[in-house]
Amino acid sequence: MATFTPGQKPANGGGDEGVPAGDYLIILHGFTRKNSQKSGKPFLRGRFQVIHGRLKGKSFFDTISLDIDNAGSLGRLSLLSESVGQRDAFDLDSDAECRDAFCNKPFKARINREVSGQYTNNGIARYLIKETTDSDRAVIETWLLEKAEKDQFGGGGNRDGMDANGLPDEHGDPPPPDDSDNPYERRGGGRNGYGGRGNDDIPF
Repeated sequence: MATFTPGQKPANGGGDEGVPAGDYLIILHGFTRKNSQKSGKPFLRGRFQVIHGRLKGKSFFDTISLDIDNAGSLGRLSLLSESVGQRDAFDLDSDAECRDAFCNKPFKARINREVSGQYTNNGIARYLIKETTDSDRAVIETWLLEKAEKDQFGGGGNRDGMDANGLPDEHGDPPPPDDSDNPYERRGGGRNGYGGRGNDDIPF
């Protein structure tokens, strides 16, 4: 007979398994800064969270390359900035300025999902700037108003999986490795690849 203790965690650690492939309204909830083992270039390991629908609150991890010497990375940074309404220049070397630029600003994106061994990899495949509907904008506006109200009254909500600074808490997370260890990190579909197509919202 198996003994059950209410609230116990699964034996496998109960790590975040990401979200199914699909189109979502999401935010960048927080990030940690890392350097690629292969190139030495900086990137952000971001935790993205779904803000609407039946998977509201679910999250996944993806990388944001900060290598502006790479055309693909530069293009993706521009699309992310456009998606969240960031128009002013900011310092990519500053965590505070990156957080102000990108975090807690809802946008619509197409998310892919691939399984590689023990890892479940999500990634942003497309920034759906043109496909954002009036209904989506209404949801975004409501989310922003509710967040502002929570922040005003000190009820910023559960920092599920976040540390005291609102950044991802590495303890207990499944360890998606950086681009030198995981073949999915070296491909397109929201990782470090670049499809080289001219449209502003198709996969890189």
